[in-house]
Amino acid sequence: MRAIGGRKVIIELFGPAGSGKTTFAHALQRHLQVQGYIAKVMLSYEPGVHHSPLDPGGFWYALNRVATSTIRTAAFACRPIDNAKGFRLTAKLIRILAPRNPIWLIRFSQYLMTLSHVWHQPYDARQIVIFDQGFIQLVSSLGQFSGVSDAEKLRSALALIPPSHLVVATNAAEPLLSKRLSDRLLKQSYMERLFEADCSANLQSIAIIEQVKSILLGSGRLILSVDTSDEGGLQEGVARVAREIAAAWPAS
Repeated sequence: MRAIGGRKVIIELFGPAGSGKTTFAHALQRHLQVQGYIAKVMLSYEPGVHHSPLDPGGFWYALNRVATSTIRTAAFACRPIDNAKGFRLTAKLIRILAPRNPIWLIRFSQYLMTLSHVWHQPYDARQIVIFDQGFIQLVSSLGQFSGVSDAEKLRSALALIPPSHLVVATNAAEPLLSKRLSDRLLKQSYMERLFEADCSANLQSIAIIEQVKSILLGSGRLILSVDTSDEGGLQEGVARVAREIAAAWPAS
């Protein structure tokens, strides 16, 4: 395997719902692996792929998801010292951008703790770690579900999160985003829909994502923007990001 200067490299994606973050993340992982890198997508979740003829309503899926979240939360609570950094960050972000719906408040808090734990794991020192739902995406979602579009609050939240080595912004034309979200909804079971935002709410993420992107660019962050409207654009974006990785972290 090709080494990357003896350290892990974190790549995070962000973009509107339906913009192809998960598809892009896995395509980038495969591309890097072909080149000989150690690459892995972490905490990836794709709505609409958990439907089963043995569980058409998705009840077992929902039960498993709730049980997993409960066990994970209990595990964090049992190790308060080890997870102190995650607890502090979660409390600060929720204080700034608290979702108005208590269910989403709980969900985002749990995911924040999980993300913080996974983000700071040591990993293999030569590994490229890809997050299709990293901290930037989470701040964007918190802004959306809290109803906060105040630039100062978003800037304060973004200043709290740990930096990644490379940021990739995915996007596609709004009509295509609407179609992708509608197609995804049709694939979801009844119970899975209860865990996800509807198409209208998801489309509201476009404005907040653009605002977050503007704040990041204004602070001097390098962001690689890719258009996932078609397969050609997606593959071109993957190749571009891979070239950036090879240039910044050359193999030894």
